Amino acid sequence: MEIYEIVYGKAVGKILSFILFASILAIVAANSREFVEIMKVYDLPQSPPSYLLILLFSVIGVLAYWGLETIARFSKLMGFFLLLAYISVLALSLKLYETHRLFPILGYGLETTIMTGIQRSSAYGEIIIIGVIIGSLHGIKHAKKAAYLSLALSVSIISTALLAFTLAFPYFTGEEITAPIYLMVTLIEYGEFIQRIEPIFFFLWNFSTVISVAVLFYVLVILYAFIFELDDKRPIIIPLGIIVIFLALIPQNIIQVKVGIVNMIRSYGWAFYFIPPVVTLVVAKITKRYGGRTQ
Repeated sequence: MEIYEIVYGKAVGKILSFILFASILAIVAANSREFVEIMKVYDLPQSPPSYLLILLFSVIGVLAYWGLETIARFSKLMGFFLLLAYISVLALSLKLYETHRLFPILGYGLETTIMTGIQRSSAYGEIIIIGVIIGSLHGIKHAKKAAYLSLALSVSIISTALLAFTLAFPYFTGEEITAPIYLMVTLIEYGEFIQRIEPIFFFLWNFSTVISVAVLFYVLVILYAFIFELDDKRPIIIPLGIIVIFLALIPQNIIQVKVGIVNMIRSYGWAFYFIPPVVTLVVAKITKRYGGRTQ
């Protein structure tokens, strides 16, 4: 946000920061509602979305209140268990894999694969969070390390998940599955004692969702406080949480959430994540505006 104001001036800088705020606000609301709807489909069909959203944001609000360090420590604590659980799911699903489902290689062709990949690059767009919280990362060196590490982990997890999903389900049925990894877990069966282990997966999935949404929500708080020049962030946590809950309740059903909002964000979110920083970098190079002064 500071870079926007250095390069473009305060007024334009705040507009660009608000665009980023609005984008992340939509993503937080969509991710929260998607999580709630999948919970309703597979585990809590009688619970109203408002009840589940309030429970979710009660936890997220507490994490945001205690700040970034608390979120980071909680994420580090749970990260090892989540990664172990993910690897275990992939390993236990070995019996479901059939290599012939990978063919034809490149599917609809290399050009389509590349263009679709670029369009869906918003899957990695949340790396921009590092730019928002860079003041808490002890300098550029630590920020770069966090960026490269998080990007490498994201690529590895998404790639292996897509590979496992492709190996486990035929293409024509895979398109219809709402939660593919969850369905893979339900099919794991080794004798009479290791089967129907999805409750464990749900438990871990809840933690991963809380961490993901909590980080994005905390970024929202930082952006809002910066835009409106507020020194104390804590009083805006509850009002902002209420706004997110009401936005998340706007879709009428899971079809509107998945087909409409989530697909739209995943298809066009890259424009809000990547274009403003890239254009700003080009403008900064041309005008030679660095560090708050023109060089």
